[in-house]
Amino acid sequence: MKKTIIILICTLCMTFGIFAQKGKKTIKGKLQHSAISEVLKEDGQDPICKMSVSKGSKRVSVYKGKQVGFCSVVCKEMFDKNPAKYTSHHH
Repeated sequence: MKKTIIILICTLCMTFGIFAQKGKKTIKGKLQHSAISEVLKEDGQDPICKMSVSKGSKRVSVYKGKQVGFCSVVCKEMFDKNPAKYTSHHH
């Protein structure tokens, strides 16, 4: 049930994110920094909802020297608050 809710949230965030970004050509102001311009170097899996994340995604965090990609901003924010919870092998 929890995974279903997370997947639903991620899907909704991706859908609204696509519509919100439509027509925008550049990122300006405070959002223009290295974390935003960094892209995922390899295909991966979102550690929150387990959805596939394609190489080139801009939703990226670096944890313990490794890139982690996300399907949505919501999943990235959840990870960034407690990365150890989602990288631990003791689920």
